[in-house]
This record gives sequence, structure tokens and C-alpha cells, in this order.
Amino acid sequence: MAPQNVWPTYSSRIAGVWKTISFEIQSPTGTLLAKPHGDKPLGRVQISPHGYLSAHMADPQRMSSAPPSGPSGKAWVQAGDAEVAAVARGVSMYCGYLELFEGSPDGDEGEEGAKRGLWWQTRVDVSSDPSRMGGLEVRNVELMEEGGKQFMVLRPRNDMVLEDGTRGRGVLKWEKIE
Repeated sequence: MAPQNVWPTYSSRIAGVWKTISFEIQSPTGTLLAKPHGDKPLGRVQISPHGYLSAHMADPQRMSSAPPSGPSGKAWVQAGDAEVAAVARGVSMYCGYLELFEGSPDGDEGEEGAKRGLWWQTRVDVSSDPSRMGGLEVRNVELMEEGGKQFMVLRPRNDMVLEDGTRGRGVLKWEKIE
């Protein structure tokens, strides 16, 4: 039996604009492997009231090392491939409609059918990575409130690969800003 989309139940808590607070890659045991975008990652997720998601992440070190005109002094659209690639490899984005579900993405509800949290899947319409186009991005979702602020922790289901080839699981914490 296909899971039921519970977006209407949670839309008021999730819809809005979120900024990245932390982005970590962890081993299967939870050991920190890396902070790919440093201590102050640059990212935004915008989610419409109808569940359209637009996610953008950028490595702030790559952004700050390239002036608006590019290191060569040329306008961005006229910069050389190596110059553009140095910044572009630090940018990741995708967008599409999401569906939100309760339980486990693999359908395993655990002992005695107990629900195991929220998860969503987004069918990718547009992406900076062509291999994501038309595919699904699946995230475990945890919502919380701390000090009057709303937070969301997303854990991508698939491994992430660091530049050195190390594989681990992403843990991204977001704060709702509007």
C-alpha cells in the first residue's frame, strides 16, 4: 500500500523560508567526517504552501574568494571555465514538488507498526547536477522548536560524497526565517 501524503497536516509548520545553520557529513556511527561548507554554511530552502521546494546551498569560502567580476576581473559570463568551475562546484541546488509522509521511507514501520518520524521525497524538476533531474531526493525530517525559533533537521537518505571520495550521511539543520 502506497503511503499517504500528509503535507496538508504539516504544511503550516514547514512552508516558508529556511536558512542553513549547519551542514555535516557523518559516518554510519554518527562520527563527524566533515563540515563541507565550514562552520557557517550558506543555504536557503524555500517551500511554498503547496509544497514546491527550492533548495540552494553554496560553499561560502568559494563565494568569498571570487569577486562579483571573477578573479580575472572579467564579468561572470565572460570568465574562463576554470574560474567558473571553482565556484560552481561549491553550489548545489534542486527544486520540485515534495510529498510528505509519516513512517519509514523503506516501508518498515518497526516493531508493532510504530511510526518512525517524517520523511519527504521531492521529484526533481531542475538541478545543478544533471544526474538528479527527474529523480527523487528523499529526506528524513525532524521538526523542533528551541527558544521560540523553529528548526528543521534534514537527513538525506542517500550517502553524500566528499571531494576526496569519502562517503557519509548528511545532516543539515535549518532555521525558519519567514
